[in-house]
Amino acid sequence: FFFFVIFFLLMLSFFFSVLVQVVQKLFPTEAVGVVCQVDGRYEVVEYSEITLQTAERRRDDGRLMFDAGNTCNHFFTMDFLEQIVNEHEDDLLHHVARKKIPFINDCGERVTPTQPNGMKMEKFVFDVFRFSQEFAVLEVMREDEFAPLKNGPSSAKDSPGSCRAALLNLHYRWILAAGGHFIDAEGSRLPLIPPRRSRSPVSAEIECEVSPLVSYSGEGLETFVSGKTFSAPLYIDTDEIQNGSEANGHGRSSPQAKRKFEE
Repeated sequence: FFFFVIFFLLMLSFFFSVLVQVVQKLFPTEAVGVVCQVDGRYEVVEYSEITLQTAERRRDDGRLMFDAGNTCNHFFTMDFLEQIVNEHEDDLLHHVARKKIPFINDCGERVTPTQPNGMKMEKFVFDVFRFSQEFAVLEVMREDEFAPLKNGPSSAKDSPGSCRAALLNLHYRWILAAGGHFIDAEGSRLPLIPPRRSRSPVSAEIECEVSPLVSYSGEGLETFVSGKTFSAPLYIDTDEIQNGSEANGHGRSSPQAKRKFEE
């Protein structure tokens, strides 16, 4: 929520026609496009289009030279988009994407290839960046804003599991920022920085979820959690807090498990 407010304020204050959100890339071959200048114009170079040598280039301080990962959160003015439609639509270039495309062989059988066997010609919304004369980039914290979903449940990254873990981690930090604390099964307070397990991006001991009906971006939680201690899993809804074993069972709890806010 606060991110979008900042976006709008920046666009109104500095008359940008395009404002783009980015996060730092984790490693050179991460499957995200990078926002950069190409021949003096801002563009997004897709991860499939950048060479490994270029992707691995680093600055003097060790950071990646091209580290502005595109999250596909973009703001445009209507005037700019109308200009694109009226003046530049025919100038938008195609991207070549090599894909694994199922097909029917000579025997009438459906074949699902394991390697790319075809090409798709694609255009992307960010192809209009190069026509902006009032272009700006805003870098945000990856942990707060970006958890891509690209792969199936069996994948260790960019999967439903990794997205869920990132959300639980975010909500855990919301509770801490609002003055709440967590304890483990032995009653010891959990650290401010969430622990990590070898097979999971977030530890099961700190699983917590805040309903969007209670807080959209971590705001207003002090009334519910400040000065209180919780054990995971924790679920906070509009009229109840389900804590520890009470929160098991996919969000269901008995009347005895509910701690009403009015208490």
